[in-house]
Parts: sequence; C-alpha cells; structure tokens
Amino acid sequence: MPDDCGCGAPNTFSSKEAKGDLERYLEDGADGTTRSLIDAIVGEGIESASVLDIGGGIGAIALELLAAGAAHVTSVDATESYVDVARAEIERRGYGDRATGRFGDFVELAPEIEPADIVTLDRVVCCDPDLVGLLGAAAGHARRIVGLVYPREWWWNRIAARALGVWGWITRDPTRWYLHQVRDIDGILGRAGFRRRDIDRTLIWQVALYVREPASAGRASDGQVSADPRTGRLPRPGA
Repeated sequence: MPDDCGCGAPNTFSSKEAKGDLERYLEDGADGTTRSLIDAIVGEGIESASVLDIGGGIGAIALELLAAGAAHVTSVDATESYVDVARAEIERRGYGDRATGRFGDFVELAPEIEPADIVTLDRVVCCDPDLVGLLGAAAGHARRIVGLVYPREWWWNRIAARALGVWGWITRDPTRWYLHQVRDIDGILGRAGFRRRDIDRTLIWQVALYVREPASAGRASDGQVSADPRTGRLPRPGA
C-alpha cells in the first residue's frame, strides 16, 4: 500500500508530521519522484522563472527551485502546519523575499493567485476528487509548464485506493486516494494547450511534464489566465 500522498489534506496531517517530513528531507533530500520532477523542470530552464507549487508540503520543490535560480515561488497547501514549517525553512535559508506561502484550498484561492511560468503538483491529484476543477485551475495559472507526480493506472494501485477508502471509512479518516485516468489528465491539460512529456515511473508513481505548445504560449505570456479554471478549456477564438 502506498505512502500518504503528502499533499497536505486539511485536518489530516499534524505539526509533528510536518516537522518529521522536514527532518527526513533535510537528512535525505527530496525523494525519488520529487527529485525527478525537480530535475526535469531545471532542465527546461528555471533561471528567473516564477513557480506555483500546489500542495507544497514542507517546501522541498520550493527550496530546490529557489536554489536553482527561480525568481519567486508561491506555495499553496491545505494544511497550515505544512505552510508554517515550509515558511520557516525558506526564511532560514535566506529565500524569504523570494517566496510566498498560502494556506487553503488552491481552487478556492485561485482567483487571488497570480499566474506563474511553472506550476507543480507533486502527489496532489491523487488527493482530490475534483480533477477537472483542480487541473483546470492549475492549467489556467501556468504560462509554460505543468509538472505532475501522480499514481500509475495499475491493478495494485486500484486495490490500494479501495483499501484506503475502506480503512478511512472504518477509522473516520477523511484522507482518500483517487486513481484518476491518464486520458482524463491528458485531456484537461491538452485542451488548455499543453502536451505531455513522460519523465519517470516507479512501481506506484509516474512523473510527467506538460509543456505549453508554441501556439498557446502567446496567450499566457501577458500573465492572464488562459484556460477556464473549472474546465481547463481555452476560450473560443475571438471570445
């Protein structure tokens, strides 16, 4: 059965867990799939770029991309303890003036958040039943790239998702693990002008970059949201 998504589901992860996750990161660095996502983004060019990290957790992506030359990172997480722990570590490293932490549900906060060159969702789509709302809002905020880590569509993950659902019902734990279909993810981001690049796969997770096609890049270059935040669809020509 997979580890928890680490996406900061509200009222699920405590301050103790957040501090423990930070200690593991400081000792061992970013884990395998997170490291693959970070390396792929850096390879696409991060210098002076802005980043929006949805479900930022303890700030591993923010810290790594700031160190690699990102101009600014905005992290959003639905667990306040993770936001606090990430902010403290970012400030300790001297990046406080280049980072913003927001507590809350990204889809609800989306109208208040500026678009960014790069948007990341590391093990986030697996924690949200509203795939269209989440990815539509994410795509609408991305000028260049959307980076994802999400579960593979394999039978063992389907069993794990059902088992976690039953266990959550028994223990009254609100955490759920959703196994969204890749064709749905590709469809939402494709309609917003992004095309998939596979980066890495493990037994459970897969890493992919969705890169905006040149014809769509101009629409987002002025910093305006280019896709409907609920559907992920681009507006009709002339709209």
